[in-house]
Amino acid sequence: MLPKLFLPNQDGTGYKVEIEHNGSAVIVGANGSGKSRLGAWIERNIEENVVVHRISAQRALDIPEYATVKSLEQSLNDLLWGNEDPKYASQRYKWGHKWNNRPETFMQQDYGKVLSTLFATTAERDRKHSEETRKRQEYIPVEDSPIDVLVKLWDEILPHRKIVLEDGKVKVIDKAHGTEYHGKEMSDGERVALYLMGQCLVAPKGSIFIVDEPEIHLHTSIMQSLWNKLEEAKPDCLFVYITHDLGFASTRVSSTNIWVKEYDGSTTWKWDFVPDVEGFPESLLLELMGNRRTIVFVEGEKGGKDHSIYQSIFRNYNIVPRSGCQRVIDSVKAMKLNQSFHHVNVFGIIDRDYRTDQEIEGLMEIGVHTIDVAEIENILLNESTLRIVAKNQHLEPDAVVSKALETAKNLLSKDVERQASLRTCRVLENKLSRIDNKSVGLDAIKLTVAETLGGIDVERLFTENSELYTNLTESDNLDEILKYFNNKGLLSSICTTFELGKNGYEKLVLRMLNSEKRDEILNGLRKYVPEI
Repeated sequence: MLPKLFLPNQDGTGYKVEIEHNGSAVIVGANGSGKSRLGAWIERNIEENVVVHRISAQRALDIPEYATVKSLEQSLNDLLWGNEDPKYASQRYKWGHKWNNRPETFMQQDYGKVLSTLFATTAERDRKHSEETRKRQEYIPVEDSPIDVLVKLWDEILPHRKIVLEDGKVKVIDKAHGTEYHGKEMSDGERVALYLMGQCLVAPKGSIFIVDEPEIHLHTSIMQSLWNKLEEAKPDCLFVYITHDLGFASTRVSSTNIWVKEYDGSTTWKWDFVPDVEGFPESLLLELMGNRRTIVFVEGEKGGKDHSIYQSIFRNYNIVPRSGCQRVIDSVKAMKLNQSFHHVNVFGIIDRDYRTDQEIEGLMEIGVHTIDVAEIENILLNESTLRIVAKNQHLEPDAVVSKALETAKNLLSKDVERQASLRTCRVLENKLSRIDNKSVGLDAIKLTVAETLGGIDVERLFTENSELYTNLTESDNLDEILKYFNNKGLLSSICTTFELGKNGYEKLVLRMLNSEKRDEILNGLRKYVPEI
């Protein structure tokens, strides 16, 4: 039977509540939210006769030349409680002996204790097996010791290295070259993997195993596999992970996920279960929870053009790409409706595209803002930015702006009909989306469709939009063209003037946003982006 997990209730009265789990739990939260202190609270507030083995984030990874030979009782007591003497083997003395009365910050230098316990368990296994064999005078299968299990796991997770634990010493063999070296020469990742394996495998049956920052020094290629296999090796233990690494948190697919929002520095934590929000992958939810900054959903993909531009402009915000505009809108709505996120500031920013002023106003009411250009690429082509970049490249600013205007007008003149058509269809799409979907029966549906379509003058709409784009081809107002002209090729066409190569202009502007010219560039961009 798995041990029970308790957390403090949220009113500061000291009562604890039981948390359902399937053998593992992940505690996430922003830095400074009290996650490590909550881990210490769990360690203190356990059921009687349940051992909590907590691995601090403050841990040294120095491997001794040889492990000290001790009895299993001595080594395990020293590892779990901080003292070899069995009279101190209790929670009562643990705080002072193991944690030096600083359970959240005390640096554990217990690698030697882990190794001593591993060797002691093997020695104790061998002793008992020898006694039983002598007594029964027959062959008795030898069960695996923690070292045997560790070696098997190591071979599965790090197959290019062979680990040997014998005679109180750790040795590693490089399989590719046949070279052998002492364990203290291992990489940080290898040393922490051995350390965590050892800590986990010697923990008593039915323990609560709490590990703070389980991902530290571990490469992502082995991190998930390591903890999956350790959980399999210790099915009777409860694993509690404390982390702000959201990549790691998302790998614990069957865990109970707990979000620590706030800690008062004394006795009270504000926490909640990670909510289930439709349309949000768990990894994204964990990311949002682990960040205290205002969240801004934008179009595009992580690391893409939209993301890079917005992140450079809104430095102090958490920019979260959500692919298309509809996903941005839906994400803002979902988070604003979910009680768990009521304390989080959430906004969305989308391209203007072919939206009407009425649409833009409606979106703003729900926290979704529209940039004042047709698409994000156009924002880099505003006159102010063109002039700044021209000066930087030792070009004549007036000539660059004139060339940009000429290029934009020429491209638009060849695309008037398509732009007018797209804008017209966008208006129609918006109007049709308002059909009363509560109509019941064929007649009612036909009536609402007729009423909706009856109020749409397609010819007038198309004529108005054709006039709009035709007038723009004759205008000298670059801002207006950028506002209404959707053309992915506009940026590259205009930027040939600068001879910066593919994406060179864009990269240069982003570099300038992160240089001493930041304020100058921002002054030109602020006209087109919302204030949030």
